[in-house]
Amino acid sequence: MRTTTTRAARAAGLLLAAGLVGLTGATAAHAGDAQPGRPGKPGSGTDTGIPAGNFVLCSHGTYPSYAVFPKRGDMATVVVEPGRCVSLSLSGQSRETVVLYGLKPNREKFKIGTDTFDDRVGERIRTLNTPDNDDWTTF
Repeated sequence: MRTTTTRAARAAGLLLAAGLVGLTGATAAHAGDAQPGRPGKPGSGTDTGIPAGNFVLCSHGTYPSYAVFPKRGDMATVVVEPGRCVSLSLSGQSRETVVLYGLKPNREKFKIGTDTFDDRVGERIRTLNTPDNDDWTTF
């Protein structure tokens, strides 16, 4: 079962990301070349325990996950290992699709789901469960 929140509720939780612009190249990889990087640990970055930025992806399942932004030339986050988060500061696309992927133990990718991201509002996504019962939610 997919759990979602309203766009207004997400916006209220992301006001702290207002004013952050640009893309940190060190946190991005091309989707086809996505490799594990150095995403932030939960508890680093801000008082909320979530890294600063207007797009945050946290892997709370038993598998690594990453996000791909098709309108940005398939730019992707680093692969986020379970229990970790990554944050990007994005601008220039008011509304766009973000596709969430997970990696099985053999590193084969699988699609978790799709969301709409608005860089003026921001988004915080948490991937959940296992590769055989994958899910995601916003928080």
